Amino acid sequence: MRVIVAGVGYRNLRDHSVGPIVTDRLLARAWGDDVVVEDLSYNPIAVVQRLEDEPPERRLTRAVLIAAVERGNRPPGAVSAYRWDGILPDDDEVQRAVTEAVTGVIALDNTLVVTRHFGGLPDEVVVIEVEPVVQEFGEDFSEPVARVIDHVCELAITMAMDASAVAHLPRSGLGGLAIATGHSLA
Repeated sequence: MRVIVAGVGYRNLRDHSVGPIVTDRLLARAWGDDVVVEDLSYNPIAVVQRLEDEPPERRLTRAVLIAAVERGNRPPGAVSAYRWDGILPDDDEVQRAVTEAVTGVIALDNTLVVTRHFGGLPDEVVVIEVEPVVQEFGEDFSEPVARVIDHVCELAITMAMDASAVAHLPRSGLGGLAIATGHSLA
């Protein structure tokens, strides 16, 4: 089994930098050959190509994607983790996602939809989302998001290394169902 653990987001955009910052922290950790840690905060079409570049004998079997996503139905700093069901929206929404990808929009949902549509994602996809508070230029997280960053890193490590923990996550469409504001998930 090979796993990619990847952040998606914008650097220097405060809370919306969760994905890249978690990726940076996880890159400092010693991983075996079966785990790849990367920042996938770029055009989703290029992400498809990157994932398809894996040689057949080294194909990825699980993806763990981490990002700040404003859903609006969670408290600030809430952490959600779920196994994405991989169900794509209707054709018009897929086309919208592809158009946004081509114009440079970097967003978790967009990356998931485009990479699934073009067959770049492995079958098993774990999503870890953090509800952001602020979206403005800067390096510091808001207090609610800063409080959960270590937990998000640990959760990503668990989801990369422990198939039984992954199996306990709910399966959901984009946006997820499970909310954990502390260390109760995983």
